[in-house]
Amino acid sequence: MPYTIKDGCIACDSCRPLCPNGAIKANDNDKDEENSYWIDPTLCNGCRDLEVPQCVEACDIGSLTPLQAKKGRLKSTLLPAAISDIFLNGKNTPFASSMAMWETCTLLSQRHSLPWQTDAEGYYSYCRAVHRGRGEIRFRIAADPEANSPNPLVAEEAASRIANSDIRAACVHLIFAAYAINCDRPWEDVFVLNDQHIEQYLGLDKRKDLTKLEKLTLIKDLVHQCCQILMTLDWPRQGKVQSFALSEHLVWQLLDTQYFFEDDAEGYQHLIGLSFTVRAGTWSKHFLNKQDYRRQTAFYQYGSLPQSLLSEVMSNWQQHEGAMRLLLWLLFKLRLGGDHRMTVRTLLRIAYGEERLTEAITIRGAHKRLLKTFEGDLETLYYYGLKPRFDPETYPLEIQPLWARVADIPEDADDALEFWANDANRTLSLTDTAPRDKWQRLLNARLLGFEAPDEWQQKAKRSSTNRRRRKSLSQTEAQAGRLSGSTIKAARQRQNLTQRALADLLGKSQSWIRDVEKGRFGVNAVDQALLRQTLNL
Repeated sequence: MPYTIKDGCIACDSCRPLCPNGAIKANDNDKDEENSYWIDPTLCNGCRDLEVPQCVEACDIGSLTPLQAKKGRLKSTLLPAAISDIFLNGKNTPFASSMAMWETCTLLSQRHSLPWQTDAEGYYSYCRAVHRGRGEIRFRIAADPEANSPNPLVAEEAASRIANSDIRAACVHLIFAAYAINCDRPWEDVFVLNDQHIEQYLGLDKRKDLTKLEKLTLIKDLVHQCCQILMTLDWPRQGKVQSFALSEHLVWQLLDTQYFFEDDAEGYQHLIGLSFTVRAGTWSKHFLNKQDYRRQTAFYQYGSLPQSLLSEVMSNWQQHEGAMRLLLWLLFKLRLGGDHRMTVRTLLRIAYGEERLTEAITIRGAHKRLLKTFEGDLETLYYYGLKPRFDPETYPLEIQPLWARVADIPEDADDALEFWANDANRTLSLTDTAPRDKWQRLLNARLLGFEAPDEWQQKAKRSSTNRRRRKSLSQTEAQAGRLSGSTIKAARQRQNLTQRALADLLGKSQSWIRDVEKGRFGVNAVDQALLRQTLNL
């Protein structure tokens, strides 16, 4: 139970140095010497390991007392209105998606799984090469996120703080990235959020199992984790943008934290709200600069942040942490669209870390649990809306997860009966056990990418109208001659082919044929030609 300074304090300063959490603070705005200290309830834990808290023993006049739980609901006008500045359409919002933001999100999501090392200065640091080793991004952990000139933590303290960090801080980092893109000059302009904003974005306002103080403590802790990351950047020349180097600076600067208290009938002060004033670091001057981007001397990189991603991470961060790591990584990986081939080994390393992957490869029998976890995490991504596309050569049907093979079962009763009849006559049936070398084959397998939902797509407006006029006549004719889903379905039925049979002829899955016929996504030129040849169109 947290403590509070109720009345009668003589400001002797005997309790403040003894607080192990630094919860007792001086009230600089209060000129009254009789009440110049206050206790931050988000930091005070009542010294759980001691029978009597140290501050209580040090106080000779007994002005420290346990903070009683607030009863009832108190409506206050002290807090500003929580008007949402992002997710205005209820689905997604633009956010800063540069490499600096990507690697910071990776640090917050993978945390101790990354290859941290102690540098020559004795600090814990994580380095990431960029552009094939021509540049580098280095991260360290700041000792105090609220300090004007923060110093990095030594290796042992930084390792402890990283081990106790929370993957949900990556969601707050993405919220900051969405607010930063609304600033004209984010390296100079500030943005202000209160706890009600963050509650709405993360869905904490629906959590009835947490008290108000527990929510405020969690929100403050997540904000501090985002604002304790120090970045040093050495960026090579890219296109017309010249190379540059940035000295160590905070990715997010926490300029001010405002506390809102309210007194109850018994005179106890209860914390009812928090407000954070944040500014983007120096990185934004090079990666989120509209003015210099027009002069081709800086970058302006952004993507689309779906609100459903934040809800998914907040719901499954404990049960499926590996899937949530992949989800956050794919947010940046898939932001440009197109074909993104990725190996299963890379996905395993991102989801579970290099150490756990090495253990599964080298220790006999250790791969079974990791394999089961990975297939379960892929299923979690599938039901969220990210559908993996398996490479038919390296990731064939016999080593695919069972849920992926079950997804090909037709919904129609007659088609389902035909599916099971054909499946019984196959060499490898759906109900057969997986091959014994599945793990070794899986390490060499790859995915062709993920089919992302619509809210993940970046719908950017072209600034130049000339690009719209550059569409050639051949492209127009190609679009006019594309096969529609209804045409493909009619041609398949004329040849008495089932979706499964056509999929086998094309080397595709049945779900791919079903989605094409329903018009859920388009078909590229190579598959168009293959369909015409197979269906005699």
